[in-house]
Amino acid sequence: MSNWVEPRHIYSSGMTRPLIAAALFTLLATSPAVAADDPTRIVVPYGDLDLHSTAGQAELNARLVNAASTLCRPAWMRTTPDSEFTAHYREVIFHACVGRVTNRALDRMEDSGQAGTVALH
Repeated sequence: MSNWVEPRHIYSSGMTRPLIAAALFTLLATSPAVAADDPTRIVVPYGDLDLHSTAGQAELNARLVNAASTLCRPAWMRTTPDSEFTAHYREVIFHACVGRVTNRALDRMEDSGQAGTVALH
């Protein structure tokens, strides 16, 4: 007689399928609620700024970075990290995202040539 358990006995429990179904249902039911809190697009007005001055450019940059910071911090990043590595990893992802979103917005402004607003997404 062997000490090994037959593989078919491990998964033959009558509770396995209901537990998997409950886990999937919970995952699918909570995902839209979490995603609904996160904006996917923010419109930044800049028609009131003098972009030929240093102060106007600094204000535009501050507005874009503020909007990008909101877009780049989804709900899962607002939870408490479980380790120092996770905290550092989130910070790196956050700063890269803010830089990328801000640069895309500036490129979009440059390409459009029209003043007023720019959408970040």
